[in-house]
Amino acid sequence: MNPNTFIEVVLQFFVYGFIGWLWETGLYLVKEHHFVSRGFLIGPIIPIYGFGVLAVLYLLKPWVNNIVLLYISATIVVTALEFLTGYLLEKIFHTKWWNYEKVPLNLGGYVALPVSLFWGICCVLIVEFVQPQVLAWVDWAGATFGLLLPVILIAIGMFDFGFTLANLQSFRQRMEKLNATIEDRKAKLSTELGEVRTDLQQNWDDVLKDNPKLAARLSNLSFGQRHLLKSFPNMKMKNITSPTTEIKDLVEALRKK
Repeated sequence: MNPNTFIEVVLQFFVYGFIGWLWETGLYLVKEHHFVSRGFLIGPIIPIYGFGVLAVLYLLKPWVNNIVLLYISATIVVTALEFLTGYLLEKIFHTKWWNYEKVPLNLGGYVALPVSLFWGICCVLIVEFVQPQVLAWVDWAGATFGLLLPVILIAIGMFDFGFTLANLQSFRQRMEKLNATIEDRKAKLSTELGEVRTDLQQNWDDVLKDNPKLAARLSNLSFGQRHLLKSFPNMKMKNITSPTTEIKDLVEALRKK
């Protein structure tokens, strides 16, 4: 790969990863009315968007002038990428980070037909309207900074990825401890599930205050681990039975102690 192609590919990857982060974060802000930085990484980038758009741009070049074929092939490519990514992440980390089980015509919760059809439309719009503007910026950035900018971005991205991986094992262990604490407390309460949940939400501060040994045993999540918990509210982790909302309540109480 010659330097110009390397610069073009790397910068496009980070641009579309950033656009994906803006989309996910903005959508969450509109739906939930508060800001949460979305994505697996700490930085403002979601890699699957970068990989997905690059796959469409470079693998589907023969069909860019045929909107119908571009739409069909792009839908297939991004669906396959989303399924493969979700499946591998679950097998590697024993966690389903996103879940389409409530969406009609889904496959294992990894992908769903309505979502895939929407991604296909997005890909066509990107190729037709966004890509020319991105290429213009990439040409300017490449001429201005040369290899320096993509190398810096790769270094930052690799550090972020390594930081996230380093947090994952302890994240799982701490989630299991929090889950066990919540389930033990539920077992001791003789009320309906709805009342139990209200009790849990309202009284964790008092429980931790009255049980310093319990509070000491439950080390709180780190910044990176809290980011994962907030960024993936629908995650399903193996052996974790408590809803993420209840775990968040306990995490918040631990932060206050």
